Amino acid sequence: MLSIMWILTTPLLMAQEITQPATPEPVTKVHEVHIPKGADKFEPPVLKIKTGETVTWINEDDRGHPIASIPGQGTNDKELFSAPIAPGKSWSHTFKKAGEYPYFCYIHYVMMGVVFVEDAQGQAQ
Repeated sequence: MLSIMWILTTPLLMAQEITQPATPEPVTKVHEVHIPKGADKFEPPVLKIKTGETVTWINEDDRGHPIASIPGQGTNDKELFSAPIAPGKSWSHTFKKAGEYPYFCYIHYVMMGVVFVEDAQGQAQ
């Protein structure tokens, strides 16, 4: 009787092992900042995110816009630096340390923004 049960249940156990979904990889949350056409601004200009999350700047304008940390300000004033983001293109950065990251377009100085990065407990450092 035991061998009959084994014969009947073994394929079911094997099928269950095969059909179990794999453990999903952790997904990094991505936040978007848009550079609207002809507006010379970042939308939104202020973001609050958590460590390990990514910000993607999307250029919807007709001109290139490079992103750079504002010298002498913020948690790490050399954290952000991109080549000019071409029209229709984007650039992303993942923030690994909590703090305040003010930035601007280093061609169009009136364009400014800031990313506030909080640690896992929601505290900016």
